[in-house]
Amino acid sequence: MTDGTTLHPGMARRWWSQWVVGGVDHDAVLKTIAEDSGWSGRYAFLIVVSAAISLLGLLMPSVAVLIGAMLLSPLMMPIIGLGFGIATLDTREIRRTTTALLAGAAIAIALSVVLVSLSPIQTITSEIAGRTRPTLFDLLVALLSAIAGAYALIRGRGGAVVGVAIAIALMPPLAVVGFGIATLNWTVFAGSLLLFLTNAITIALTAALVARVYGFGAHLSPQHTGWQLLLFVVALGVLSVPLGTGLRQIAFEAVAQRQVRDTIRDRFPDASRLGQLDIDYAASPIRIRAMVLTPRLDPQADRALASDLQRQLDRPIDLHVDQLQVDPDAGGVEVAQIAQAGASAPDADRQQQRAAADLALIAGVDADQVRIDPQARTMTVQAAPLPG
Repeated sequence: MTDGTTLHPGMARRWWSQWVVGGVDHDAVLKTIAEDSGWSGRYAFLIVVSAAISLLGLLMPSVAVLIGAMLLSPLMMPIIGLGFGIATLDTREIRRTTTALLAGAAIAIALSVVLVSLSPIQTITSEIAGRTRPTLFDLLVALLSAIAGAYALIRGRGGAVVGVAIAIALMPPLAVVGFGIATLNWTVFAGSLLLFLTNAITIALTAALVARVYGFGAHLSPQHTGWQLLLFVVALGVLSVPLGTGLRQIAFEAVAQRQVRDTIRDRFPDASRLGQLDIDYAASPIRIRAMVLTPRLDPQADRALASDLQRQLDRPIDLHVDQLQVDPDAGGVEVAQIAQAGASAPDADRQQQRAAADLALIAGVDADQVRIDPQARTMTVQAAPLPG
């Protein structure tokens, strides 16, 4: 309470409606979105150019080339347009933007399939491998990008959408989908497709929420009926299926990461430090590799930790902890931790596991099928048979 006046929720809503929503030119915003979110020759041209540049950046690999493809950002506006169509319950706008989005995605995938089939380079690069599964950070980037993009359009700062498109990177995952089809690598195909769907659906639904907050509603769309509203609810439920799949895995990984860290730390003395932690959730069993700087070695740590984590996560676990004994009284833990963090190259085990995972991805098989010969420093794997 200030100067005898209490701020009630109703007062806040009236302030928002009068000074924020009232200052938005809703018709002009919807007109701008309608001009840029549908199918056109310019849109098709940008799809082709952006897909080709994205694929080159993935195969080289080159982050600079990928950024060049993101600058074109042809897919961002149809997805945001879809979000505003959902907010206003405008069936015509939803059909128009969905058609443009699906057609653009189909062109990008088809072009990528053709180019990869003709290319002598069909190796899974680091940029391709990095777009084979959605993570919590991908979801957060998509969420924040949608908020920024919708706000920029509502406030008449459409140029900021280009910067938002760079952050979200919608085209590279589609190019990876085409790569997976061309090389018949269904692990790459499924992972990158899930990443694209997660990003696209998150952007559309978040843009719809932002639009509703700023007063975009059914009163701004052509007359609609009750069955159309029911159809929208059903459509949103269908769209939420792939998003829910991605969210379930993302939530599991986030919880598992915390539980693994806490369990390993609790096993060792308080003066210990967890210097390194690598978790491969795609492996079966889940592969965990850690390095602990500790004043006292624990020979039973691997077996006990694997048992505890298997009970907590309800998944089979393959765990190994490298223990480095240090003297805590002489500041050995801190010195060893700094030295380990400043090392120029990863340890041999970590490098070996990454190489095995990459080889398995290239061969289209599980990582546990890779045979490793440490003495000869070789890895061999039987590639999955290709049709014909």
